[in-house]
Formats: sequence, C-alpha cells, structure tokens
Amino acid sequence: MDNNNPKGFSFPESAPTANPVFYRTYSRRIDGRRETPEEVFDRTTRGLTELGKLTEEESSLILQMQKEMKALPSGRWLWVGGTEWIKKPESYYGSYNCSSTKIVDWKAFGLMMNLAMQGCGTGAMLEERFISQLPEIVNHLQLDVVGEYGQVPKGSRINETELIWDEDTLTIVVGDSREGWVKAYQSVLELSSNTELGGNVVVTIDVSHVRPEGEELKGFGGVANPALLKEMFLKIGGILNGAIGRKLTAKECCLLIDEAAKVVVAGSIRRSAGMRMFDKTDPVYKLNLWQEGEDGQWRIDPERDAMRMSNHTRVYHTKPTEKECIEAVRLQFQSGEGAIQYAPEAIARANADILDTTEKKKQFLVEYEISPESAGQYLSRLALDKLPQEEIEYRLTIYGLNPLTLAA
Repeated sequence: MDNNNPKGFSFPESAPTANPVFYRTYSRRIDGRRETPEEVFDRTTRGLTELGKLTEEESSLILQMQKEMKALPSGRWLWVGGTEWIKKPESYYGSYNCSSTKIVDWKAFGLMMNLAMQGCGTGAMLEERFISQLPEIVNHLQLDVVGEYGQVPKGSRINETELIWDEDTLTIVVGDSREGWVKAYQSVLELSSNTELGGNVVVTIDVSHVRPEGEELKGFGGVANPALLKEMFLKIGGILNGAIGRKLTAKECCLLIDEAAKVVVAGSIRRSAGMRMFDKTDPVYKLNLWQEGEDGQWRIDPERDAMRMSNHTRVYHTKPTEKECIEAVRLQFQSGEGAIQYAPEAIARANADILDTTEKKKQFLVEYEISPESAGQYLSRLALDKLPQEEIEYRLTIYGLNPLTLAA
C-alpha cells in the first residue's frame, strides 16, 4: 500500500521500487505535500486533453489506462503535464524527452543549456562540417566570480542577466531565472570571439542575485541548487582560453556543453541525458576516464570529468567495415563507449513517409553511398518534386535522434 495515499491507488507488488521513484521524480509539491498518484494521473490527463483537443471518451480512456498501470505518458509529461508552466510558449521544450541541435554558432550552445534546464535531453551534432562554422577564439578572458548565492534578498533580485561595461571591464550580473543563467553562459562564449574587444577582456561574474540551494522553483517545480554554477564559468573560461588563435575542436565543444550539463544535473532537474555525435575519424574521448594515480587511488581525469554527462557516438556516412563494427562492439563491451551510427539508415527511418517500401529504402541507401546529394535527388523524385530544396536538405540531417545502429 502507498503510505502517502493509504485509501487510494497503490502500485503493484511486482514493482517494489515504483513508490519511491514516483515520489522522488514525478510527484510535485503542493502546499507542503507531494501529489498522490491519482492527482498526477488527473493532472496529466487534463493536460493531454487540452493539448490534443481530445473527446471525453478519449480522455477517459487515457485516465483509465494510467490508473490500471497499462500505459503512462512520458516521464517529462508526468512532471510538467497539465501545469501552468508548460502552457507558456517559452516552456514547451520541457515536455520533450530529447532534442538534436547542430552546433554551428553560439546560440546553439545557449539553446542546449536552455533545453537541459527544462528537463529536455540534449543531442549535439559535433561533426566538423557543423563546428567549422563556429567563429575563431580571439580573446583571453580574465574571469572572476564574485558574490554568494542568495546574497541579494528575495524580492530585490533581478531576473534578467545584465551586462555592465566599465571601459574594458565587463560585469555580468547573473539573473535569477533559467533565461538569466543561459544568457550569462552564452555571453561568456560570445566574448571569446568578439573581434572588437582587443584580445583581452576582464570579466567579473556576479552570482549574488541567484537564489540559494533549497529555495522553491514555483514554475518548473522542485527546488534550486546552483552548487556548480560558479565552477562552470571558470571551467568554460579555461576551455575558451586554451583555444585562442583557432576554432574549437569537437572535444572542446563537447566539454563546453557538458560543463553546463553538470550544473543542470547538480540542480536535480533531471538525470544526465546527453548525446554527442562526432565524426567517424574522431577518437573515443570518453575512454579511460578513470585513471589510477601513483598513490594507487582511482580518480576521474579532471579535464574530461564533464564528459560523464553524455554518451558519445561516431557517425558513419558510408557503410562501416566488418572490422570497424567489431571494434565498436568490443569497445562498448569493455567500457560502455565507442558506439557508431550508420547515418543513412537512420535518415531512411526518419523519412518513412517517403521511403514507404523496403525497395525504396534500399535504393535510398544505394544513392546515399554515391553521395548525400544523390540521395536528396532521389527523395525529391519520390516526392514528385513537390518539396522545397531546404526541406530536402533538412531531411538529410535527421539522424541525431535516431537509435544507434550498426550497418545492416
């Protein structure tokens, strides 16, 4: 029996961990208590009914399936579905379990942090053809983080991050909001490549307006925990300073994203849920994260510690050899890392509305092996040339969220 709800719904005995997991992860705080399962089922059903404009019969079926534990909404919807927060246009990301973003500019990094702070898993496409579009790092950032969390009392804090210039010195006052954290993070990245700043920038980051650990998050739910926010700014500053005079590598891009992910995980917004997609020629960066020191103690390589926040996959646009497949499986068996993806197969699944027969799918793979352009022309012919070129190009990049597979 559910001790928090003694007269109502109870989880089946066959799921002994369901009760603690439910109250830890999906039950929201209401007036100093946690939602019961019935309240969550009602809330999420109301949200789906409103979102999907469902009939009374459809709504009743969804509620019944939840109460009978035959079908549940996604984990993200169990948390935010039916809340006032998810109804805001800027919050819709929070209902998605995962996302995929091409890393081509600083806005993409800011988006990744924004998504993660709303509980959405983040997929970053870090192949050279994408990250080569990033600007060169030209400025040394002399970073200092000042203030204590909650130093500015509640009611006097700013929500939006402010950038205050005093000659060649910049003070970034971090706003007490998701948008405030994201703007501060993205602003530091943008400073590193601003060609108008003369090569050296003194930056003071003030976190005194950020709410302290344990303070309630009324909209998204849960409580605040900014424990690693200060550390994040210093870490990303170090990564950027190490790349002066050139563009970022895929490894550095991964670390910049994952340092932000560490802040999110420390804040208990969700588990680590990141996917990083690399070129097939990139090394497996996560191998041997744990290293034995001279004292015999095992520790994580401090320069790569943030990589624990994501899984890494190397993308093949041509069919991998048998040897490459075996080596990938061997690495995964030994370390859990080393996954590879055959992109054309994933793209074909994502275009099932056009490649709706086995024969069409096989021919698409043949065309892609010739060139992605040839595959795009094949899609266009099948669609009777009714799709604009930009949509064809987009369809050829939908592989970041597909299940990872080896070549057939």
